[in-house]
Amino acid sequence: MGKKIMIVGANFMDKGSQAKLYAVIDELRKRFENCEIFYAHNDEQLDGSLYRFGKIPFTKKAQAQVLKANPLRNIAKIFRKKNDSPAGEIDIVDTVSKMDLIIDISENALSSDSSMADVEYYLNNIKIAEKFKIPMIIMPQSFGPFNFNEDNMHILGEMKDILFYPKAIFAREEYGYNELMGYFGLDNLRRSTDMLLIDNTFDISNVCSRFYRPEIPEISEDNNVAIIPNAVCFDKKFNEHTLDMYLKIFEALNYAKKNVYIICQSSADMDVCKQLDSISKQYGNVTLVERELDSVEINMFLKKFELVISSHYVASVQAYRNYIPVLLLGNGVKYKDLSELLGQEKFFFDVLSEDCNNYDIVDTLNDFIKEPDIAKTRIQTRMLNLQTKSCFDVFDELNW
Repeated sequence: MGKKIMIVGANFMDKGSQAKLYAVIDELRKRFENCEIFYAHNDEQLDGSLYRFGKIPFTKKAQAQVLKANPLRNIAKIFRKKNDSPAGEIDIVDTVSKMDLIIDISENALSSDSSMADVEYYLNNIKIAEKFKIPMIIMPQSFGPFNFNEDNMHILGEMKDILFYPKAIFAREEYGYNELMGYFGLDNLRRSTDMLLIDNTFDISNVCSRFYRPEIPEISEDNNVAIIPNAVCFDKKFNEHTLDMYLKIFEALNYAKKNVYIICQSSADMDVCKQLDSISKQYGNVTLVERELDSVEINMFLKKFELVISSHYVASVQAYRNYIPVLLLGNGVKYKDLSELLGQEKFFFDVLSEDCNNYDIVDTLNDFIKEPDIAKTRIQTRMLNLQTKSCFDVFDELNW
């Protein structure tokens, strides 16, 4: 019988998170053909017939039951959704305790910027792995800052006690690596680029069943630009500035006779996508993709574009992997590091910075429109160097 593997830290509401889940499952199946893979989800409604992996409803309540349980007794039961189990019921302690590996693919949960509930949930997954002596790997993600207030300083002690346990912790940015090393001096800490930058010749049959059929919107063959907004950039403090930025972008793209498509990366962004669609009605070149595409569909769809204007990290990574330049309108260290990694510093703007000038963004956009091949060539060159190493090789260290 194959090894049992549980993946935590993902969610289907964000298609970037879903893409990371799919990438890990694909790599596991290529290495361990008969493994059983389980996605630990937070009560999501999923059609089980579409996927080649099991689903475990692993809410904070369920997690707490496992954490409190006696490892020698199976005492905690919870009810599954009808698509999770034909029997309708799962012994959560028995299921989790029999895992041979736990993999965390969070995005940026271990940080003082996250809620304390999310930080505790993250650490509790490591505690469960340690409790049942299950090997654990934390795949590339962002870490820090760790500026916890006085009431929450105890969490640093918990982190110091538990972060030594995983077989490997991959920090995606130098900042996160330095934060973890500076606070805790971990000998299991490693650096790696984002897992989605690795060209792993993704095989969809390793993840989805034969019933899955991707549906890609039909668009013209050239002159296409994708816009992928992030609701975070529309917070009250920056809403007016962000709307003005997009108005200027729409105007520039209309003048350049580009076909513009607004794409929703996360369910939380649909309202701002509709808002941008509304303010761009004066231009006849803007289309809202009203259906939320899944991660496979987004990746296939992005290949139809010559430029992606994105405020989402993973969508930008997916574009870069397809050698498509990105006007990166993000916020934070991970966006800055990503742009530098691909030699795209010129195309990165911290849109939540007081220093961000919308006219500079439009000038940069116009420069790209004039000479699109320069950015694309640099991305291709940098990607060739990046893809010589893979964080997925850590799976071979398991010696299964």
